[in-house]
Amino acid sequence: MTLHRASTVAARRAGVFSAATFVAFLFITLVTAPAWARYSDIVIDTRTGQVLHETNADVRTYPASLTKLMTLYLTFEALEQGRLAWTQMVPVSAHAAAQAPSKLGLAPGSRISVRDLVLGLVTKSANDGAVVLGEALGGTEPKFGDMMTAKAHALGMSETTFKNASGLPNLRQMTTA
Repeated sequence: MTLHRASTVAARRAGVFSAATFVAFLFITLVTAPAWARYSDIVIDTRTGQVLHETNADVRTYPASLTKLMTLYLTFEALEQGRLAWTQMVPVSAHAAAQAPSKLGLAPGSRISVRDLVLGLVTKSANDGAVVLGEALGGTEPKFGDMMTAKAHALGMSETTFKNASGLPNLRQMTTA
């Protein structure tokens, strides 16, 4: 075997070894990855408070669409208390209109009914609509995030922090199952 061929064979073996090492590393990393990268849940008997099942229930993760559920929760609470009305027209700010998709495509300076915003959240997961509702209830989205966090804590979600109305990525917005 020539020196060139020997070095090529050695390089190929090293490449195979490197690929095998990488695959093994990837497998170990995925199997032992922090729970936030996978799945969490909890099932509680609401009558007794007994935990019936849990998987990674105390591991902090991003709330994603749970955020819109809290936005809707506070919206329905405001509707029930008369602070909002279904037919009430609320303004669309430039900040709300600038949200990333999924969105309704609302124009800054326009107005939209609370009913249409709720329908936009539940059918399209509209980020712009979530922000319009948050601003209508809290004045600004950061203040609404504080309101959502306070409500979450009042409901027993002590490890939950909301920073926006939509669930769009925010490293400081966290929850647990």
